[in-house]
Amino acid sequence: MGDVLNLLAFDCGNSSIRTILCRFDGTSIESEIILQEPNGIHERGGYLYWDTAAIFGILKRGLGMAHEKAGRIDSVGICTWGVDFQMLDREGGFTDEILCYRNPIGESEISLLSAEQQKEMFYRTGILCDRINSVFMLKGIGKCLPHITERAEKMLLVPDIFVWLFTGKVINEPCELSTTQMMDVRTMTICEDICEYAGVKADIFGEIGKHGKLIGNIKREILDELGIGYDIPFLCVPSHDTACAALAIPSMEDEYLFVSSGTWALVGAQCASPIVDDRVYEAHLTNEVGGFGYTTLLRNNAGMFIIQRLKEEYQRETGEKISWNDFTALADPCRDSARHFDVNDARLFNPECMADEIMDLAGIGKAEDMARRPWPLILASTYISLGDSFAEVLTTVMSCTGKSYDRIYIVGGGSRNRMINERCAEKTGLPVSACDMECSSVGNAVSQIAYFHPEYTYGQLRKIVCSSLTTKIYSP
Repeated sequence: MGDVLNLLAFDCGNSSIRTILCRFDGTSIESEIILQEPNGIHERGGYLYWDTAAIFGILKRGLGMAHEKAGRIDSVGICTWGVDFQMLDREGGFTDEILCYRNPIGESEISLLSAEQQKEMFYRTGILCDRINSVFMLKGIGKCLPHITERAEKMLLVPDIFVWLFTGKVINEPCELSTTQMMDVRTMTICEDICEYAGVKADIFGEIGKHGKLIGNIKREILDELGIGYDIPFLCVPSHDTACAALAIPSMEDEYLFVSSGTWALVGAQCASPIVDDRVYEAHLTNEVGGFGYTTLLRNNAGMFIIQRLKEEYQRETGEKISWNDFTALADPCRDSARHFDVNDARLFNPECMADEIMDLAGIGKAEDMARRPWPLILASTYISLGDSFAEVLTTVMSCTGKSYDRIYIVGGGSRNRMINERCAEKTGLPVSACDMECSSVGNAVSQIAYFHPEYTYGQLRKIVCSSLTTKIYSP
């Protein structure tokens, strides 16, 4: 199939920014993390923001390091979290930094809509109303931070921001764009009436990208800064990390059940087309655009954010650093005594103390009555409750699609958690195939391969995915 391709995958998550070098030898993809740096939000004026300049600096450094490692980079693609955005003014400057979806702005706006209005928006777009959706952030920004939108000419979602910084091209990637709830996922067109509700014009968005196609070359001044003497094309990949991970599910089937277990757990199924009906609406599912024309029917579920916060709190309380493996293993003695609670309770969205809220929800007791929190029980209860929540959503998804599936695929960092995987298999009666390899980067890379090999069918791309990843099976 030709020479080795060196494909660079930028993977920007809530907790880390990673640059991953993916080598495609004509049969499979081998990935290597070149650079990983922490990411996080900062507070300013009572609001939470992401640091655009810092993230861009990390990405540039990763590109330079990958070039030094590989000798040549053939192309680049990026995936990030969804819903957050930044505005460009007519001079090409940003009107402010990226507001984080954990600000309560959107929640305030969605609470003003009636149940009937929310249902109407679902039928209009195929997307379920959610406090983190961009449309509600925009609506709130117009009231409390109007300087962000008053001078805005274009709206760029997070991956689009870095595409623009690298190439100067204004483009909106469709998977990411669907998380705004301002596009009809069936027709792939911007909804003018939804834009009007949000307080912006429909032309705030640019051209909608197409997966596996060229966006533009990286700017010459950036390449010169990094000592790179050749052009590097920046390609359109499924830029919402969920869509990238879902594309890299190691299945030869076109439709399958999956959990993309990261900061959030995106739980659902890849489908051939959107399903917009009362069953889906009443099940609180949403239709996001997936890779290469597919749809991900899913629910945005609590995920590893809870565990990340618990680990931080454990380390503060004990004064000791602990590895992820050792922290996870703390729960083992309490598996049989774990207590179920609702991991999606609003109190766990961004609490001052995650452990205290979980103890209260699970009826474990009060921290002030104890010399030290019962961490093994807290963790076991959290893992079991996460597994229960995954199983509940997957059962609902199967009911809505009317299809039968032979297994569940769990990918992402959370797929390493044995207790969650075992619980999910036990509750659904289906085996769980867990893959903790670089799934999102493989999805990113396989989309780039489509640019170099436009003759490849979707089935051939799926074959490359399956040749690149291995799984561990958890039986019911």
